[in-house]
Amino acid sequence: MTAGVASARDRIDGLSPRPWESLTHAQVQLLVRLATFLALAAFALAHWLSVIQHPPVGRAVALLAMCAVGGVLLWLTGQVELPKGAAWASRVAIVLALAVLGLLVTGLRARYLHHWGAFFHHLNHGLLGAQSATYPYIGDDAWVKLTLALASPALLVPATALAFWPAESPRVAGALRFASLVLLLVFYGMALAERSPHGEIGRGFALLLLVAAWVWLPRLELRDAAPAAGVVIVAALLALPVAARLDNHSGWLDYKNWRVLGNSPGVNYSWNHRYGPINWPRKGTTLLYIQASAPFYWKAETLNDFNGLDWVRTGANTAVSSSSELPAAPNRHWFHQIKITVAGLRGTQVIGAGTPQSVSSGAGGTQLDGDGTVTALGHGLRDGENYTVTSYIPQPTVAQMQSSGRNYEEYFSVYTRMLLPMKVGHGVTESARFDPGLWQSQDLGDPAAREIAKASPYWPMYQLAHRLATTSNTAYDMVRATERYLNTTRFAYDEHPTPRKYPLESFLFHDRVGYCQQFSGAMAMMLRMVGIPARVATGFSPGTPQPDAPGVYKIRDYDAHSWVEVYFQDIGWVTFDPTPASSPAASQNDDGGASIGQGGRTPRGLGQSQEHDPVSGATGGAINPSSGSSFSWWIVPLGLAIALLLAIAAWRVRRTMVRRSHMAPDERALEDLRTALKRIGNPVKSGSTLITVERTLESRAGPEAGGYVRKLREYRYGGNGATLPRASDRRRLRRALARTAQPFGWLKALRALPPLH
Repeated sequence: MTAGVASARDRIDGLSPRPWESLTHAQVQLLVRLATFLALAAFALAHWLSVIQHPPVGRAVALLAMCAVGGVLLWLTGQVELPKGAAWASRVAIVLALAVLGLLVTGLRARYLHHWGAFFHHLNHGLLGAQSATYPYIGDDAWVKLTLALASPALLVPATALAFWPAESPRVAGALRFASLVLLLVFYGMALAERSPHGEIGRGFALLLLVAAWVWLPRLELRDAAPAAGVVIVAALLALPVAARLDNHSGWLDYKNWRVLGNSPGVNYSWNHRYGPINWPRKGTTLLYIQASAPFYWKAETLNDFNGLDWVRTGANTAVSSSSELPAAPNRHWFHQIKITVAGLRGTQVIGAGTPQSVSSGAGGTQLDGDGTVTALGHGLRDGENYTVTSYIPQPTVAQMQSSGRNYEEYFSVYTRMLLPMKVGHGVTESARFDPGLWQSQDLGDPAAREIAKASPYWPMYQLAHRLATTSNTAYDMVRATERYLNTTRFAYDEHPTPRKYPLESFLFHDRVGYCQQFSGAMAMMLRMVGIPARVATGFSPGTPQPDAPGVYKIRDYDAHSWVEVYFQDIGWVTFDPTPASSPAASQNDDGGASIGQGGRTPRGLGQSQEHDPVSGATGGAINPSSGSSFSWWIVPLGLAIALLLAIAAWRVRRTMVRRSHMAPDERALEDLRTALKRIGNPVKSGSTLITVERTLESRAGPEAGGYVRKLREYRYGGNGATLPRASDRRRLRRALARTAQPFGWLKALRALPPLH
């Protein structure tokens, strides 16, 4: 047989076509686009569902299946001959049907589709609840859960429409696909904005591969997919150490407080009491993240004086050192280190707890006053600011408070004095300093204190306080009696009390409604009237514990609060809270889940030992509020899918090796050549002979490529001691093929003709 004569043995294109080779180019593109879209959509959807404690996984899978069907139907409208108007109408109908079915399969009842008013009313309720919730949502509000779930069809349906909408030009098609990708990335980012699980870099690696597949895979030929994937994987692996290096607890951009015009204004407070209707923000805005060993009350400012109408802060304690109000022998277990990360809070008050003793440099220059107020010097709080406060926070038992020393130091009489208005004539009042002395040492006070109280509008309060004191053997008994009196059904929580001339007197004996300012202000006044050192503290209730970050509490504007601090000899300032547990500062704490103590607000030091070892070695590092070791449900099927793919790949490699072991050396070389040419984009035409391939390659890739085929042909047909092409010939052929297979020529050539054969 001559070299130029074609025969069954000479032809090198004898393998049967694969099943997918019978598909049209458009069909292959659809399958690839559908697979990459569903993979990216499932990745984003799985992260979004993680914001719900028990996500509706079955409904989510059904939604993805519906999106797949809707995408195929949209594609088909571009493959059949339809009038332009009919094509548009059919596409709009498909999208609308997909939207309606998406709502229903997610859990919305069908009756709301024709009762839009009721639907939007409930949806508004769900949105408000979702804004004030913490994640993963563990509450039992059905509309909050449904509102969170409805975000899935709200984003996936338009993303499906954009991804599969037939376009007349490639440029428009590319723009639509890009818009679909943006929606999916927004969907993925929404979940991470509220809850960032572990493995951010690994998740970013997976996201990069999915985005690369969505952007490039539908436009690549199958033979180019593997080299492109290799480039992306190599780039991702090189980027991993860089990403880990750049990873930081504080973001480069404050996306939670982004404003188009200017920076976030944040939330600022005036902490002095006013007793009118509440007018501070109540939107669920996150203000702080605090890491501590217990859910303390977070102090912003101490109101140390009553001016006859309101509790206010004066400068009386600014010249007193931060340690001056500690007991002579403070309990070392009651020193705590608290890490604070500022989110949306503004102002100059540095948030702490108890009686702060030091503040790390993260807060800049600060002034620590003896009453526990810390003020930033020269600047206000900023988003992302991190600092650590070391505070003395007593957590005594009842027995310790009952046995507290009875002889207060004279210094603390400043916390029993008040200004009271006195009636001195018809319609004439003037202020007088009320000084009752210290508990069980009233002889040290002003003898005229009783007469001053009697001539003031607060005489009924004075009588009530002393009536409670007669049944109290210790200062602690009086504190508890006052707290119990205010915590009965005779008083109701109401954020819109009627303004009065003397708000606290009217609260106790006339209106009997109010919020934390009325309850704490009245209790502190009654304690001072019997000589117990007391003051009002303002700031925030303990907040919401983060399920994924033990010891971290999320503080929102709902948590703004006011409470009472009482001084006990040999113990220090102890927190008490007379406000009913139904107040928003309590009810917003747990989102329907686990609470902190009693209603989320049990004061420290009531009824049980609260001793803790001090935190040591803490620094002012930032707090990651969602850094728990969560395990997402989708990891299991992903792992199984990867294992299945690896098993299939191993089986195919083994089958190929077994088949090649039964082939002659020249047959293996011939098969390698045919496979290499197909992978490189120059498949052998039907009926081609080796000499035809030799001439074609020599003209396209140069003499080195043609020389390889010539050696193979001479070995098969020439005789005369001809030998098979060697490894050096194979390398020269690979270099020649790489020059003709741009872009990624060397990767394509390496895949087409690997070194080992």
